[in-house]
Amino acid sequence: MSHLLARIHRGLILFNGSLAGLAMVLIFLLVAGNAFARYTYGGSITWGEDTAIYLMIYGLMFGMSWAYLQDKHIGFDLIRRLLPPRWVRWQAVVVDLVVLVVGIGLMVSAVEFISARGGRTSSSTGMPMWLFQASMLIGGGLLCLSALVMGALRLSEHASEEVSS
Repeated sequence: MSHLLARIHRGLILFNGSLAGLAMVLIFLLVAGNAFARYTYGGSITWGEDTAIYLMIYGLMFGMSWAYLQDKHIGFDLIRRLLPPRWVRWQAVVVDLVVLVVGIGLMVSAVEFISARGGRTSSSTGMPMWLFQASMLIGGGLLCLSALVMGALRLSEHASEEVSS
């Protein structure tokens, strides 16, 4: 089980990191191309600015999950330092559960947002807005999956330590 969790963990890190990086590269190319067009041709790509914003939101959602899977997110170390060593892992599992709830909340709010405004069309891109608003749903799902994997990894590490001692 621990080997499977480790493979899922590595796969999610690769997936999220790759898509966050791709979003950053596309944003750079789009903004640089837009600036080049503005200063050489006197006009810019009409859909460029909005698309860069949407790509940034998608990149943020993938990057959020990527950072969480590596424990590279913002944390409150003061509480962790005050806890006895045997409670630190349990504190991390509680944080994983809270992040799971936050991910579910993000998904629920995304569904409500999409159902209320997803039928609109973007004036700059001509694409339906639900394509861009789905980033919240995808981000919430990835955050939930990341929290479940991290919690399972922490619990499996705890179980293996108890068996070895």
